[in-house]
Amino acid sequence: MTQIEITPAELPYHELIGLLVKVDSSCDPTLNGLSGFVVDETRNMITIETDDESRLITVQKKGTVFVFTIPERISQTGRNISVKIDGNITLSQPQNRIKNLKKSRK
Repeated sequence: MTQIEITPAELPYHELIGLLVKVDSSCDPTLNGLSGFVVDETRNMITIETDDESRLITVQKKGTVFVFTIPERISQTGRNISVKIDGNITLSQPQNRIKNLKKSRK
């Protein structure tokens, strides 16, 4: 089975569930610095499971800047890579972003 590699440029098109994420900046200042794993994603929201008591926090994508960590096992370089992404560019249904990745690779 072939392992899919993710590059920082392609990350906004990929599935985000399962990735480590940190809120870099948000319209809601109480969310700044929040970190954990993405457990769900919709068109407008990302749900993060925090390390703190395994709480689930829903964060709106619009107006939020996230730092995602691509783990070494799927990064193109073979090491962890942190990628800062403006949530506004991920405002679409996850399955539609993945379709757009296929189109961009042709």
